[in-house]
Amino acid sequence: MAVMPLILIFVFLMLAGLLGLAFTVLSCVWLYRDSRLHGQPPALWVLLAVFAGPIIALLLYFIFGRKQALEPCESCGAPLTRADRFCSACGAANSHYGEPAPKTKLGALGKAAVACGLVSVVCMAGLLVGMFVYAFSAGSTPLVTTGGSAIVAGLPIESAADMNSGWVIMNVEGHRDGVWTFSMNKTSDGYHTSGRFDLDDPHDRILAVDVTCEGETLELEVIQNGETIYTETISGADGVQYFSLADLAPGTVKLRVVNHGATDINGRVWVE
Repeated sequence: MAVMPLILIFVFLMLAGLLGLAFTVLSCVWLYRDSRLHGQPPALWVLLAVFAGPIIALLLYFIFGRKQALEPCESCGAPLTRADRFCSACGAANSHYGEPAPKTKLGALGKAAVACGLVSVVCMAGLLVGMFVYAFSAGSTPLVTTGGSAIVAGLPIESAADMNSGWVIMNVEGHRDGVWTFSMNKTSDGYHTSGRFDLDDPHDRILAVDVTCEGETLELEVIQNGETIYTETISGADGVQYFSLADLAPGTVKLRVVNHGATDINGRVWVE
């Protein structure tokens, strides 16, 4: 369930990274060439693009740096602008003095830089939208047990807000048709995620847990009224595990999955 999103995220990140690198390189080349034509120090603008980012460098260049284009003197070839009446090198009159400077169009290099930058931004936006949609659609696919029979939940379980001081990579949760689902790639020791449900008859209900993971220990804590009723190790099992709810009282029950070194965690929990 979590393999495809990870592959898509890797592809989007690689594509956005390569396009972002191309945008930076092309912007540096364009800045170097254009700044020379406008009497600006090209090395300074290239360094600014590398260390401050090409977008910031381009904005500053167009606002403060890009002055009138330089043209060669017709007599000696020295650079001068159309605001110069005479050439400072040879003293010859500038035949283009006072004339409006020609408008410069964006060349192929500039267009390629803009295209790379826009596509890179689109890729990152698509990645964010895809992660948002996936997070809210988690658990919407048909869920089946290892035996192949459809899961029929008796009581609805939903994810619950939980406070953590650690870190997690790819934490996705959802609930649909009474089934609480969660997926975590890797977490710090002690990281936990929670779900909750309202228990009506403890003696006629049973808790079902279907978890797959790699690595070490994954625990399930059953909590009611702020007290941990019991803790079960749910990692390492083959297939669905069932736990009695007879020791609990009717009311709200909180389930907390605590990780102690497990990776590639995919779980689903329901009440029959």
